[in-house]
Amino acid sequence: MSRITRWFTEEDKIGIQDNAILDQWEVPFGAWIDQMVDWIDANLVWLLDAIKWPFEFLLRNFVDNFLIEWLPWWGAVVLIFIIGCLVRTVPVGVTAGLALALCGLLGADYWVESIRTIGMVLVAVVLCAIIGVPLGILCGRVDSVWNAVRPVLDAMQVVHAFVYMLPIIFFFSIGVVPATMVTMIFAIPPLIRLTNLGIRQVPEDVVEASRAYGATEMRVLTDVQLPLARPALMAGLNQTLLLSISMLGIAAIMGAGGLGRLVYKSVQNLSVSQAASSGLALFIVAVVLDRLSQPEDSDGGNLFSRIRRAWATRSNPEELLKEAEESAAKKANEKKEEHKQLTPQERAGYVAVAAGGVVAFISTFLTWGKDSGLLSGHSRATDLDLTGESFTGLQASGGSWAGYTVLGISLFLVLAALSSLRKAGSGNRWFSPDGAVIGAIAMLIVSLSYLLLNSAQGTVSYSHGIGVYLALAGSALAVLGAIYAMWTAPYSALRPLPLTVNWSRVVTVVVAVLVVYVGTIAGWTFDERGSGQLSPAQEEEVAALKAECDADSSTCPLNTLEIGTIYNDARLSSKIIHDGYTEEGGGLGYISIIGIAVAALCAIPAVGLIRKQEHYRWRWSSMVAGVGLGVSLVGLVWIASLLRVSETLIVTGNGAFLVLCAGYIVFSSSKKLLNEFRREMDYDDSLVNT
Repeated sequence: MSRITRWFTEEDKIGIQDNAILDQWEVPFGAWIDQMVDWIDANLVWLLDAIKWPFEFLLRNFVDNFLIEWLPWWGAVVLIFIIGCLVRTVPVGVTAGLALALCGLLGADYWVESIRTIGMVLVAVVLCAIIGVPLGILCGRVDSVWNAVRPVLDAMQVVHAFVYMLPIIFFFSIGVVPATMVTMIFAIPPLIRLTNLGIRQVPEDVVEASRAYGATEMRVLTDVQLPLARPALMAGLNQTLLLSISMLGIAAIMGAGGLGRLVYKSVQNLSVSQAASSGLALFIVAVVLDRLSQPEDSDGGNLFSRIRRAWATRSNPEELLKEAEESAAKKANEKKEEHKQLTPQERAGYVAVAAGGVVAFISTFLTWGKDSGLLSGHSRATDLDLTGESFTGLQASGGSWAGYTVLGISLFLVLAALSSLRKAGSGNRWFSPDGAVIGAIAMLIVSLSYLLLNSAQGTVSYSHGIGVYLALAGSALAVLGAIYAMWTAPYSALRPLPLTVNWSRVVTVVVAVLVVYVGTIAGWTFDERGSGQLSPAQEEEVAALKAECDADSSTCPLNTLEIGTIYNDARLSSKIIHDGYTEEGGGLGYISIIGIAVAALCAIPAVGLIRKQEHYRWRWSSMVAGVGLGVSLVGLVWIASLLRVSETLIVTGNGAFLVLCAGYIVFSSSKKLLNEFRREMDYDDSLVNT
């Protein structure tokens, strides 16, 4: 027996083969770190306060004082719209503003937490930019700095956030400040890496030429390297923002506010309604921030795919620049070309579309209803008898959101027609025959749904005004004109379509039909004003259970549960539910199911079951998208109109929401094929010959 083995076995009675021997040689690494933390906490308070100050200052003044307390909700929407228009495009600004407004429609609490979430993410990104961009520039210009920083970045990307979350909690406790710090540490590496890469990718001959002309190093940086490195910088900022959004859940665990806290709270309380609302608001905020920060050459992909790609490329974000380089090379190689001119048939069709849009636009300012509120009466009792009064298409007791929908689509149709008549193929992609068909069909379905809507139970009298008939006539004229224009429009696919039946679209449409059917038989209005009122027998039962509890306290837990069950049964039994087919519920289930059936019939030629010809499938896909959008708007108009005037305990049902979602799914199923089609070009023959 060796000396070492004999020493272990005799002195410690533990063999070297025993795992317990490791305890005698334990390295107290955890204790060392604990000692360091204690020493820093006791002697470097001034340093911790200095690190904490910028976070506290920005979160208190920018988020709490400015965004939440001073800025009104409409001001935030307008601000997002302006930012979107300045940094991206007008459509992006409009979409971002409307999406943010939807967060406010979920409720005041969700609005405040949405704004707080935006503020937290912006603070994290701004601080990342303040530190990351200069550090990335320094790394790109000085190799020794990059060699020292690179291992640190590798460690920040490999180590899980929970590891450095604990020391930050030790130093700064919990709350929004330490949560923002953790978010910043997690999200900053891609910004530094991409900034370094952007600086290093600037052609050396360009840099040397600027120096040869006498430019200082600062001028070389600001006038040459930074402008040429702009795509990499923007990609880095976008990646940092995406990673910051993905950290909102961990921030909520650390005690930060925002929508992440509401999601975390709903999970703890098993609250389905709060989880759905907070999850939707969080998704909207994330999409808005992502759209505003996307580089111009990387608009593809949805939010989840982009966040997944951001996670996958954290250690090698340079791969993200390949798409931008390919897009720039493609644009550089494009030939000079012009869109084909309008055909006479197209021109006549667009004139009809513009005329129909003008008629529909004017109709919204005319009378839509008299003597009662057609839509509002289903949610507000005072609108059941408004004898002698008349209401326009935009008033709450008139067309309400049906009128606003007609107003918005009519403006779109007029702009699309005028843009195409001025110059074919100019303007937005959807200022086209297929876009006009989609908008006109959707407007026709909305106008028809208002005309066929049943009055609420208890309505004294009601009659339609001239406005709704004009809206219907203008919509029909626009539909005919758009289809007439589309029939000879010189549009073709960017690449050949597969000569096979698109079975995935078939399955999508079938599922949508089933969802719409379920939606029509589900509740469209829930009247809970009488909920919770006990019957005499239930009141006696509750009284008996309370008396038993007073006599014997040990029965209180079970009796309390029983009393809660009785009240829940009373709430459910006294709730008045109207589905999509009952007259009291408006009867919009009929037009919803007929509309989705029409969409299913149009989908038969659209998916290639009859003919494989591309132009043929393009026409029918436009009609499928238009009917799907119209069905979706039926549910949206019902929900929004009732919310506009809703009394307490009268809520819209999930049936309208299912119809809204199913219609949008049908619309989206055609969007991919429609995006493949562009107006044909007249190429410059001189360039082609060369």
